Amino acid sequence: MRLQDIPRHLARRCLGIPRFCRESLGVELRGTRLVVAYSAGLDSTALLHLLHLLRAPLNLTLIAAHAHHGLRPESDRELEHAREVCSRLSIAFQAAHLDIPSLQAASGRGLEECARQARYAFLESVRQEHQADWITTAHHGDDLAEDIVMRLLRGTGWPGLGGMPGVDPKRGLLRPLLDWEKNGLRSFLEETGTGWCEDQSNASPDRTRNRVRHDILPLLRRENPSFAKTSMQLWTLAQIDEEYWSQALPLLPAPMRNFLLASALLDVHQAKRLRLYKTILDSMGPGQVLASHLLRLDTAWMRKNCGRAIQFPGDKVASVQPEGIRFHFQKRSS
Repeated sequence: MRLQDIPRHLARRCLGIPRFCRESLGVELRGTRLVVAYSAGLDSTALLHLLHLLRAPLNLTLIAAHAHHGLRPESDRELEHAREVCSRLSIAFQAAHLDIPSLQAASGRGLEECARQARYAFLESVRQEHQADWITTAHHGDDLAEDIVMRLLRGTGWPGLGGMPGVDPKRGLLRPLLDWEKNGLRSFLEETGTGWCEDQSNASPDRTRNRVRHDILPLLRRENPSFAKTSMQLWTLAQIDEEYWSQALPLLPAPMRNFLLASALLDVHQAKRLRLYKTILDSMGPGQVLASHLLRLDTAWMRKNCGRAIQFPGDKVASVQPEGIRFHFQKRSS
């Protein structure tokens, strides 16, 4: 199947992908080598076939990567389906069987979190093996809306409340479908006669994301049928805001694992102080910074509560001192 073989409106939508990547994400797709996270579900099937249509016009090199978690009876069938599709499309295919229960037992983390970490570690290994430019995932506008709601529930501050980034250079991640809605991806597959595998676990109420998807979002869409577009506008504003502050903040050293933010840098507007705190904490590694913690830290600084220490996720600590705020990691007891 080629671009000229599909309906014109679908071809135009497909050609919007490199434009979105270039104008909104700052990434030029032409001539790149891409690892495609391909589960064989609806979303990743659409991503694979859309990039396949763009392969010749943009001179793309595609490597499909399939993570076999072995957690559902249909996993074997999905693996074979993915392999057959890639063979038919002449796309390089790589799969890995991930032992999630063993990883969970070793780490003590939740099953879903272990599966996610193992999946991304596998995708990164494929990217490195093939010297690819990006790992592409099929996150779309509905996923973005879900992510924004979940971040709101967790108490995420701004601009993180704008949702997942479209591009993450540190992790080599690219999300080229964020401006698509799921019904658009479904229509693309149906109009082109492309099949996919349904993941029944997406309906399980045991997962927070599924409850947001099936219970909360329908209520929001009832009040605002264009909620996905509204979420995309919020995401766009967050990207603009993030870009501005990345230029407006003073240049800080990296890494900042034990860093004193001097009082001279803190004699600024509260908005700038909060952004400085977040920038430093984010640079220290994983662990999402919540708005409540940032505000608590700023209150402690303004009241000059020397000795006050605010604990952040990821074992990060910010301690108020007479000369400023020291950011460091919590000492583990031996």
